[in-house]
Amino acid sequence: RLADMRARYTITERLDHGGMAEVFRGVAESMQGFKKSVAFKKILPNLTKNEKFVSMFLDEARLSLHLQHANIVQVFDISKTPDNAYFLVMEFVDGCNLKSLIERLKQKQKQLDPAHSIYIAMECCKALQYAHTLENPITNEPLRIVHRDISPPNILLSKNGEVKLVDFGLAKASSQIETTDPGVVKGKFSYLSPEAASGQPVDHRADIFAMGIILWELFTGRRLFLGETDYQTVELVRQAQIPSISAMNPLIERELEAIVNQALARDPEERFQSAADLAEALAGFLFSR
Repeated sequence: RLADMRARYTITERLDHGGMAEVFRGVAESMQGFKKSVAFKKILPNLTKNEKFVSMFLDEARLSLHLQHANIVQVFDISKTPDNAYFLVMEFVDGCNLKSLIERLKQKQKQLDPAHSIYIAMECCKALQYAHTLENPITNEPLRIVHRDISPPNILLSKNGEVKLVDFGLAKASSQIETTDPGVVKGKFSYLSPEAASGQPVDHRADIFAMGIILWELFTGRRLFLGETDYQTVELVRQAQIPSISAMNPLIERELEAIVNQALARDPEERFQSAADLAEALAGFLFSR
């Protein structure tokens, strides 16, 4: 049980765990006895010793409290347990993530229908467009939010057919771990952008590149950038060589492949310049069919 002045939180089950946090399902009960199903993301104990990580995590978590959009998992609260473990209280999405869906389909030797893949990407683009253009409500200055970790585990699919992105901004905090605790953040490199892999500054177009990777993988049923080691994976991302989708999957038309290839341009200037532009191109293709 996690006690708090504003609400009483009860954990009911553990859902997932990664290099940075554990995720639990639970109940938030307010003083008035109002109960709500929530998810808790609890930062792993070894990371709470890393002050730089904690301060960055809190900055990013505060930022995520601003995000209110149908395609983004709502963060309600940031709190800590009596033993100083930080946790986020988030909307509970009853469903699965895109990674587990892909794996399940693979077991059955099936692939997601291209129209469904396009729909998922368009919904993600709505969330990205909102976050990328969000302004500080007081100063009206752009917040310049970049997700930095658009990947299948961070795309949640509810049983009602909603598509929601989770972990906005937390990737920035997780980048603080690698120097202090090698091996914690594993397998995060396959969805990097070439500029991030080369250590250059990253803007919202890195998220557009990641959406391109996800579409490429959904249409081919294969991984785009996956080396034997993390180092090899980063090298593959840097080179950003994109094999032909239609050569692997004849069901994918050239026009659709061209959209994915533009999202995957190595030079950010040659990509779609906004998530809305990518969504519009996908919508145009979808409606024309």
